[in-house]
Amino acid sequence: MYESALDKILEEASILHSHVGPFLALGVKAGLRAIEVLGYEPFKMRAKLILTEKRVPYTCFADGVQFITGCTLGKGNIEIVEGSGFKAVFVLKPKVLELKVRSEVLDELENCKSGLEAEARKIMKASLYEFFEEKLLLE
Repeated sequence: MYESALDKILEEASILHSHVGPFLALGVKAGLRAIEVLGYEPFKMRAKLILTEKRVPYTCFADGVQFITGCTLGKGNIEIVEGSGFKAVFVLKPKVLELKVRSEVLDELENCKSGLEAEARKIMKASLYEFFEEKLLLE
């Protein structure tokens, strides 16, 4: 049985991703916030993920975003690039939502001492603002 709706969402996302991990959970959290702020428009929304490196486990973030928002590589409305910082930029005109993962969060996840699944579940239960800095702009 699931502890919460967020727990069930994480489990469902893990079907796409093949396991439960913290970067998947961060992607799910970011995607949920994008839908909350911008609305659910999987054919109109665009997502750009800027990752410090385009490699596992960072790219696991993309699976969480794809699962929740419907922005997919197949539709071509999600892009993954390397850059400074670690953030997701969601566009659903005229709004732009930027969610930047806090640097201390990345440091903590890179040195994760607890199990990956435990860390993911902790992320799902916590406030979004413990993990992300948020900016909402107009295009």
